Amino acid sequence: MASRLRARLNAMGAAAPKPEPRHPRPSGVAIYSDRRDADPRLFALDGEGLRRIGWCGLKLDPRRILFLDTETTGLSGGAGTVAFLVGLGFIEDETFVVEQYLMRDYSDEPELLGRVAERMQNFDAVCTFNGRNFDLPLLEARFTMCRMRDLWRELPQLDLLYPARRTWKLRIGSCRLSRVEEFILGQPRQGDLPGSEVPQRYFDYLKTGDMELLADIVSHNRQDVATLGVLLAHLCALYAHPERETRRPDLFSMGKALETQGEVKPARELYRVAAIPAPAGSLKAIPENAIAAQAAWRMYLLIRRGGDREQMREQLERMANRRQCRERIYVELSKLYEHRYKNPQRALRYAELAAKYVPEEQREELARRRERLRGKVERERKRKDGLL
Repeated sequence: MASRLRARLNAMGAAAPKPEPRHPRPSGVAIYSDRRDADPRLFALDGEGLRRIGWCGLKLDPRRILFLDTETTGLSGGAGTVAFLVGLGFIEDETFVVEQYLMRDYSDEPELLGRVAERMQNFDAVCTFNGRNFDLPLLEARFTMCRMRDLWRELPQLDLLYPARRTWKLRIGSCRLSRVEEFILGQPRQGDLPGSEVPQRYFDYLKTGDMELLADIVSHNRQDVATLGVLLAHLCALYAHPERETRRPDLFSMGKALETQGEVKPARELYRVAAIPAPAGSLKAIPENAIAAQAAWRMYLLIRRGGDREQMREQLERMANRRQCRERIYVELSKLYEHRYKNPQRALRYAELAAKYVPEEQREELARRRERLRGKVERERKRKDGLL
């Protein structure tokens, strides 16, 4: 019986899958360095452009900007998430340097953080892509967890995700960095590792010790950091002279961004250009003209805020001629002629036109307006006839 049991156990052991061979894993942080020509626009960052994309307004030397991106063991943060690779970019002479620190085991984290802290001491600002909500809070938490909080340096931040979304979301949808590279910067990536696969690839490396598993991650991170420099230069130049843009969605989006910042005059000019209808005859004209209508309406709201009734009338009638926002403009014209021009007859005319276009939920209110205007027109007629 014992021999049969021994034979069965031996058979089970032979059938069990053999563990993957483990490569010897050296200790300590691996350091990678890459040098490339810096985007020449980085050396002439326009102060107005910088302010408009979110910089705090302090004078900024491009050589004192630290570009930062991390690769982590999780995509949602949390106490157990670790930045196992930190990529830093900076300018040296005319060169853009990317320096990366990779921890080959969890025990290397204090060394990695120490190297990051040492680099941060030499810069006045940090530039990221979603670093405000992810990379920087995560690094700060790791400094605290490793009892190195006194080495953490709080730097003024410039997070490029927000101006990128404000500017291009209407045109390209998702504003992941890889999409911005492809559709805005014209630099599509080839064979790039998806960010969602990074954590598992690192865990596989920890099991096997195979550094080849990390090669794609290091390459992905290097490209992210290098792109930050190009993207900063591009956004800054774009917002320094937004009137040079020719794409209607971007003109409209930048107009909204500037309006939000209180820059009414340049916003109004961008809306004016974006509101010009696209030539008819193509499928592209349909979404383009939908944006043109939105731009025209926002331009009208800015004019209305200024209170110039003649400009209000001109803009509304221009929109009427272009057939833009007819569900809104006829109601506005009716209000304008009733309250600003004291012309109930003209106001009634536009209220009657509005009845063809307003949505169902506004028809009852419009009916009351029409009834009131009919009463005003009738009283005015009686006054002229001497009956009142």
